[in-house]
Amino acid sequence: MENAFDIDFRQLRYFVVLAEELHFSQAAVRLGIAQPSLSRQIQLLEKQLGAPLFRRTRGQVELAPIGKVLLKEARMILEQYARGIETTRNAAQEQPDVLSLGFEPCATFHGLLEVIQQFAQLYPNISLISHQMTAPEQCEAVLRRQIDVGFSHPPVNVPGLVFEKVMEENFLCALPTAHPLARRRKIALEALATEPFILFPRTLAPACFDIVYELCRQAGFTPNVQHQTSNLNFCLNLIAAGTGVTIVPACARERAIAGVTYRELSEETPTVESGFIRRADELISPAFEQLLILWRTHYDASRSVS
Repeated sequence: MENAFDIDFRQLRYFVVLAEELHFSQAAVRLGIAQPSLSRQIQLLEKQLGAPLFRRTRGQVELAPIGKVLLKEARMILEQYARGIETTRNAAQEQPDVLSLGFEPCATFHGLLEVIQQFAQLYPNISLISHQMTAPEQCEAVLRRQIDVGFSHPPVNVPGLVFEKVMEENFLCALPTAHPLARRRKIALEALATEPFILFPRTLAPACFDIVYELCRQAGFTPNVQHQTSNLNFCLNLIAAGTGVTIVPACARERAIAGVTYRELSEETPTVESGFIRRADELISPAFEQLLILWRTHYDASRSVS
């Protein structure tokens, strides 16, 4: 006898329809298949069960005793299967979509709060779960499927991940408003050579950190880092207190803090991109697509205002 566990729902459905019609041609029409295909599936089912299901005499088809037993069980199985599928579909429709994202602290300067507020208003059935993480932590969390996407800076040189660009910007100098250099329209990098710097740890955002150090190196000095902090608001408050200066992406200018002045650099600086890292083997989900659209729209609007 063939393994009975090889029987599938299609064979049971074919059997039930034939048992109800007791006519191969009519059953085949009802199922939308060719009669030879129906005959082969019924023969295979009988072989798997090790017993005939129908009696075939003089063009007539009747249920055999084993067929009557199977008909009752097959109907129960198919009905239970249909109920299970319907229950699952209903649960999927009732359950709200969830989008989990990681973000670097600088995301608050890129409009994170405003975008999340708009997202909640426009898509109340989609739940957002956010986690503050460093760029390396985001890559690992996305790969391990602990979060769906991560807001970070490229490059993303991790197999299995791709980058979705949201924005691109230059760098500015942030310094105390009372600082003599704040009177200038633009600041040359070499003028900052002896200034105390307040910077973030490289692990927080390696791409931005490396650009800042490379800019200073090209200007002939290494930043004199007097304080490191992963909290950008605290960094700006330290600057307002006259503790030091820093170089930040232009988005920081959106955070107006009394005592802090932002000035463009006289040198042409490389731009830094910001956006989302996601798994390369997955399509963009509808929830993530809406978040992307909102964030890019917010960025375009902020650029037109500035």
